[in-house]
Amino acid sequence: MEYRRLGRSGLRVSCLALGTMNFGDATTPPDADRIIRTAVERGINLLDGADVYAGGESQRVVGRIVEEAGLRDRLILTSKAFMPLGDGPNDRGLTRRHVMDSCEASLRSLRTDRIDVFFLHRHDPSVGADEVLATLDLLLRQGKILHAGCSTFPPWRTVEYLTTALHRGLPPFTCEQPPYNLVDRRAEVEILPMCRAFDLGVLAWSPLAQGTLAGRYARGAGFPAGSRATRKPVFGERVSDAAIEVAGQLAGRLASRPLPLPSGRPATLAQLAVAFVLARPEVTAAIIGPRTPGQLEELLGAADLRLGADELAFCDSLVPPGRNVSNHFNTTDWMR
Repeated sequence: MEYRRLGRSGLRVSCLALGTMNFGDATTPPDADRIIRTAVERGINLLDGADVYAGGESQRVVGRIVEEAGLRDRLILTSKAFMPLGDGPNDRGLTRRHVMDSCEASLRSLRTDRIDVFFLHRHDPSVGADEVLATLDLLLRQGKILHAGCSTFPPWRTVEYLTTALHRGLPPFTCEQPPYNLVDRRAEVEILPMCRAFDLGVLAWSPLAQGTLAGRYARGAGFPAGSRATRKPVFGERVSDAAIEVAGQLAGRLASRPLPLPSGRPATLAQLAVAFVLARPEVTAAIIGPRTPGQLEELLGAADLRLGADELAFCDSLVPPGRNVSNHFNTTDWMR
């Protein structure tokens, strides 16, 4: 496993991060236990989570497994705040009340005394950057979080936060978590260059384009039972015919020109898709979200795959740099 520096935090994190959205929902607790233990044994040291995954059950599952396995001090745990946790008017957003409530709930669920990287899940135009940063500063001084980051922020808003932190003497972000994959490369236009310029780590979510780049979908066939696209309309919107076509062409390329792994086995479509994300120099880690232990085993192989100039040029011919044929920013109000 390769370890990369997470921006200004200086933390060394595995180039594959384990996403936990499926735990407590599509993934049973026994399978989640096996996935976490296997991932750690194979070198993954970052578990990415959020307060809203599986209605909060994901973090409870992770907390129990990590505690029982005695893994806490070997792991970097993340959580996020912003999404609704209730029906009340103050149960969402980046107000001090909601961010503090979210952090406390995550600490209880994860059975830990600190969250290593605490993300603002989306930006909130109704709350000033100085107010949010002051809240994060309070949590940092209390020792409840160690680092702060943002997820799927408009780049201009991230820079606003960084500038405000500099002038107010408040803690700056250490990393950003954008969607990034072969069929939605828009992060390359401003987000990744911004992260490079301001020394922010990058944890890329949905490297498989929600399974499209693992060959999970076929044109005109509907969504397979149990696939993520069936669980929420916003997930289904991300699966486009054009993206399915790209996956097919990429699979055809692999069939005609196999890419060997160090083990001698040929790389799979999913491994190639993750390796494409890891090839970007700004990317610290790709967040993989296996639903089953078998999927984890396949995706672990992506850490050993290096793409050459020919493979990267072929990817560029399918979806040019900075372009998209799928919309993974569809939970934001600014990338429209």
